Amino acid sequence: MLVSTKELAMLELKENAVKLGAKASTKDDAINQVGQLLVAGGYIKPGYIDSIFGREKVSNTYLGNGICIPHGLQENRDLILNTGVAVLQLPDGVEWKDGEKAHLIVGIAAKTDEHIQILSQLTNLLSEEEQAKILAKTTDINLILNALNSEVKEDIETTSVEDFPTKKEIIFPGYAGFHARPATAFVDMVNSFNSEVRLSHNGKIANARSMAAILRLGITGGSSFVISAKGEDEEKALISLCKAVEEGLKEGSEEVVNKSVDKRHYFGELIEGVPAAPGMAIGPIVVLDEEEIKISAIGETAHLERNKVREALNKAISELNLWLHQKHEKVDRKRMDIFIAHLGLLKDPELQEKALNAMEDGVSASHTWWKIIKEEQESLSSLSDARLSQRANDMKDIGKRVLKFLDPNAIKSNNLDLETPSILVSLDMTPSETSQLDKTKVLALVTAKGGSTSHTAILARSMGIPSIAGVGEKVLNISSSQAIADGDSGILVIKPTTKDLDLAEELQKEAKAQKDAEFEDRFKPAVTLDNHRMEVVANIANADAALEAVNNGAEGVGLVRTEFLFLERKEAPNETEQFQAYKKMVQHLNGLPLIIRTLDIGGDKQVPYLNMPKEDNPFLGIRGIRLCLQNIELFKEQLRAIYQASKYGPVKIMFPMVGLLEEFREGAKIAEEVRIEVGAEPIDIGMMIEVPSAVLMAEHFAKEVAFFSVGTNDLTQYVLSMDRGHQSLAKKADALHPAVLKMIKMACDIASKHGKWVGVCGNLAANPLGAKILTGLGVAELSVTGAAIANIKAIIRESTFSECKELANKALLQDTATAVRALSDEI
Repeated sequence: MLVSTKELAMLELKENAVKLGAKASTKDDAINQVGQLLVAGGYIKPGYIDSIFGREKVSNTYLGNGICIPHGLQENRDLILNTGVAVLQLPDGVEWKDGEKAHLIVGIAAKTDEHIQILSQLTNLLSEEEQAKILAKTTDINLILNALNSEVKEDIETTSVEDFPTKKEIIFPGYAGFHARPATAFVDMVNSFNSEVRLSHNGKIANARSMAAILRLGITGGSSFVISAKGEDEEKALISLCKAVEEGLKEGSEEVVNKSVDKRHYFGELIEGVPAAPGMAIGPIVVLDEEEIKISAIGETAHLERNKVREALNKAISELNLWLHQKHEKVDRKRMDIFIAHLGLLKDPELQEKALNAMEDGVSASHTWWKIIKEEQESLSSLSDARLSQRANDMKDIGKRVLKFLDPNAIKSNNLDLETPSILVSLDMTPSETSQLDKTKVLALVTAKGGSTSHTAILARSMGIPSIAGVGEKVLNISSSQAIADGDSGILVIKPTTKDLDLAEELQKEAKAQKDAEFEDRFKPAVTLDNHRMEVVANIANADAALEAVNNGAEGVGLVRTEFLFLERKEAPNETEQFQAYKKMVQHLNGLPLIIRTLDIGGDKQVPYLNMPKEDNPFLGIRGIRLCLQNIELFKEQLRAIYQASKYGPVKIMFPMVGLLEEFREGAKIAEEVRIEVGAEPIDIGMMIEVPSAVLMAEHFAKEVAFFSVGTNDLTQYVLSMDRGHQSLAKKADALHPAVLKMIKMACDIASKHGKWVGVCGNLAANPLGAKILTGLGVAELSVTGAAIANIKAIIRESTFSECKELANKALLQDTATAVRALSDEI
């Protein structure tokens, strides 16, 4: 039966926003035309048209019956001036996708979730094919105005049709609502089941196999609706569909950088953004002028310009290689990883080929190179996945590295040297610029663009600089002699009141007091309130880090990443060089234990001088212990250096990536031969648990190893079959997934049975929730970065072993990593 919807906040289509009888040669032409209508109507800034193109790259906005609804990406809503709609009528149509012909192009600009209501009205036309055909050809503008402005009549069934008995009420997560992309994903899932499925919301019921019907329900983010199913697999369908909705229906979710904090109430003028790095800062604002890049387009022959690009690329690669080699002993792993990724971009063959092929006679290499970089930036920026779109800044960063060698005068750099300690405000910053910031002068970093997962945000966190991202370009026009940057809440207070300043100062004092207290107690053992001991040790890559770890309260070193001695050089370090490095580490530890992992090369870490064959899947190829066993002399040379160093203090050996029992046995046999050769005392030999086979065979391994150390980074990707570097899967490769935790639990139980201990040296050990869960699972040692030692020790000391075990047991019972992370609310 046909009924009217409840009263909606109607968005009136105005006559000047409709263009009849238009022609478009391509889909892009049509999008640009409807975008110009939105601009002319005062609904959007011109830049939002690029965002509409970006949306089309990640989702199909064609609804059916010749109707499509191009609209921009969520992260570009700051370019929307007013919510509104524009219609471009194409009587001859234009191909939209896969042969679908569009006649009515309905451009949407919605500041929040009003577009859900627009869809609810518009999709009524999808069930009225004849009316849609009339509107596609009409020369009467009033027909279109009346069709889209009149109160919508729905062909959705109301209470005369009920939910099926097997049902569940659920809340749609996030704020974007049930729009076209999640609806498409939902329908695809429904079609994989045999049962009938219905959705109901606000007294309306829809067939869940119809995307249009789902859209007409107008389900907004945060609102509740009911999923019901009837048929042979109804229970399975209901469970799977509810789970898919809870996990976001492929929409993804932004990483939660900080533990949630209550939104602090400030009285001054506020600008809100995204919390990017925790902390509080009070000080004047300094707005960084936008960088100027001026490039001459005049060049020589294409051949000569190609040579210039090749030379500039080689220089940029050499420069970054040198920096990595010089800094790998001085900066943390996260910062290293970012610039190692930049090196990969510079070496990317597709990017290089694209740039070289684009060279033209008479056009300068610098002009063409920068044009290619801008295109790559725009392509990345248009992606809907926040993590990926924020990588556009990395492309700009490597582009500038090459550009400065092509044309030293092209870039007029900003002066990052502040005269007085200030809150630095910028449109955005590249990772290279961020890494150059003086922490004594930059009290906080606020960017108009970006987000919590950008490399700039990651660097700010690693450098301890409070940061707020994505506040919008209005921040570039402000000045304030005194402001508050609240990195925990993502709030910039422009004109703070006395009460605001008092609150900020109090919070600063509390945070400093807590950090100081943790650091003051850093040498105290990590013993729970009910007297359970946990060893907290450090992950290091060099001797300086060993000394720093001791000063930070480490009780030893749980992982020496020896591969850093081998990377970014033309030949392997000899035995003497390795021995001196390991000996220095032992001496810095002054009697504390040192676990040295043998060479872990392969996968994402390659060294040219080893002449490793190109593999289709290097993560499943020759890496870790397998590489050592195929390069016996290299392996023996490292083992000799380790055994020589063991004469100066307690050292243990650990083999990486062991998957087969025979791999461990062969490695241990070679180690014993080397030990006898150098005349050293026997030392413990353990192994990394990084692959499922190591866990499943732990009963056998435990009889021969001295200890296990879980590498949660690799274990996670192998258990979940998700490459941790994959662009779209990386965020799902979560070490807190119950499947990974069950693997760790199994290893701990078997090790305990045989009187052996288990450590964890992956990132999970430095996660506050992860540390408590690992303690409860039976892990005996947590190996973390030096900066995290005091905090992790404090967390353990404030807990009881019984509550950690209870937390771990709850985590094992969860069905998703998201559900495990939600347990943090309980603690």
